[in-house]
Amino acid sequence: MPNADPETLSSIDAPTVDLPCVVLPSVDDQRHSVLAVVTKQTFDIAKSGKLVPAEKPAVIQQADQFFDEGDPETCSVQFESDLAPFKTVTDVVVLGSAHAPDEKPLRQLDVAVDVGTKRKLIRVFGDRFCRYRDGESPEFSAPEPFTVMPIRYENAYGGVDRVSEPGLEFSYPRNHVGKGFVCKNIPEAIEGLALPNLEDPNDLLTPQRLCLESLTSWNEQPLPQGFGWFQKTWYPRCSFVGAVPGFVDPDEVMREETLGLVPKGQIALARQFKLPSFDIRFNSGASVGLAFAPFRGDEVLTIHHMTPDRMLQVQLPGQPPQVTLNLGKGVQQLDPVLHTVCVRVEDRQVDLVWRGSLSNPDRKWLTKLQNLEAFAR
Repeated sequence: MPNADPETLSSIDAPTVDLPCVVLPSVDDQRHSVLAVVTKQTFDIAKSGKLVPAEKPAVIQQADQFFDEGDPETCSVQFESDLAPFKTVTDVVVLGSAHAPDEKPLRQLDVAVDVGTKRKLIRVFGDRFCRYRDGESPEFSAPEPFTVMPIRYENAYGGVDRVSEPGLEFSYPRNHVGKGFVCKNIPEAIEGLALPNLEDPNDLLTPQRLCLESLTSWNEQPLPQGFGWFQKTWYPRCSFVGAVPGFVDPDEVMREETLGLVPKGQIALARQFKLPSFDIRFNSGASVGLAFAPFRGDEVLTIHHMTPDRMLQVQLPGQPPQVTLNLGKGVQQLDPVLHTVCVRVEDRQVDLVWRGSLSNPDRKWLTKLQNLEAFAR
């Protein structure tokens, strides 16, 4: 799956001064041709929560990196490529684990990320499993006590049902690597089935809704919960490059529609070829609830129960980089726009990815360029 518009030309690595930067031709949300300069800052989180420049310089992530260097089919993305040339939002990504306070084992715990007055909340359960009951809904075991639980999509609702339909493997379109997705209430599929550790407290999985009534009812199932990168091949993100999932009625109102994540009537429009082959929203990879109108760069993030001492508060530095571009007619200052805030809790570091860009309604202007120098400080 591409990182940018299929029309994007090959990227041009630019010289760096102080900060790494890469020049990426693409389009913006108005379909204007864009030349973007992407740069990155890395900070250490001081005890006060303020950010100080890291001793080791930032490195631009060139390609998606999966947890444990694993297979994209079985592992979620740990670090997404920084080479998205244009975003209309700021993605907030928080990598880490839930920690029981004082390391005293718990069966469940709520973790949260606050950005200003907005909160993303996840309920974390210890490991649970299903028991099959003949003629009844399955039974959920009590959560096992835990002290640390990774906040990864492998522990969220989703996965692949390889048992219910002979000869058919059905992946949950919203998360191929999770737990708890099952189609039929049969012993082979239910007995010992692992249940998700991460759930929306307002949309919990229950024994009564565990099994699909039919393959086309997957839309009614819970949205997978996480704070990390939402994979390019999962719905709804994949739909922004034309990959609409099957087993859904064209007139079905997708849950993502009610949240404003996709256009109304998206499935029907896609099947009528009335949607663009590329939507700029594809470039945004934050989990649901963690994409925001572009940040100023001085916001405060508060992270609850992802450190042993209960809370981590991060104050962004409010010092955007200086990004310049010279196309042979003199140096131009570009307004920096914050693409990504990635908090690596265990490392006590924060990565900020910025974009400066020039746009032009003439789609051919990039082919006319003969000189190019970009810098970020």
